[in-house]
Amino acid sequence: MLLHTMITRFRVTGIAKPKGSMKAFIPKGWTRPVLTSTSSSVKTWEQTIRHVAQDYSDAYTTDPVRVRLRFALPRPKSLSRHVCSHTKRPDVDKLARACLDALTGILWHDDSQVTSLTAIKTYADQSEPPHLIVTMITT
Repeated sequence: MLLHTMITRFRVTGIAKPKGSMKAFIPKGWTRPVLTSTSSSVKTWEQTIRHVAQDYSDAYTTDPVRVRLRFALPRPKSLSRHVCSHTKRPDVDKLARACLDALTGILWHDDSQVTSLTAIKTYADQSEPPHLIVTMITT
């Protein structure tokens, strides 16, 4: 039996924003909670991801997928160019969560289809803008 592997890869230029924690509160007189995110700028970042991903919507699948995310974040001017590891905020898991949520309904039906996830955060080279590279592998 031959397995057909399809690789979809694209780049999203911009500064990655983390998916904030969700807060719930019940306004006085209400019976249901209202959910809000602690990160106000994540919606714009998710829209940017969706906008770029629309060009790859022909790769939409309901099959299991493996995903690789590489976040290249802005490098502070004072940081040596030899430093590659980004060990400051934002947390890589919150960056990944924002990306996976943004791609739901565009590249896959639900992010529960992601069976393998590799997420890396580094500093962008001085010669390039901050960006995200998304690689989706379906078999």
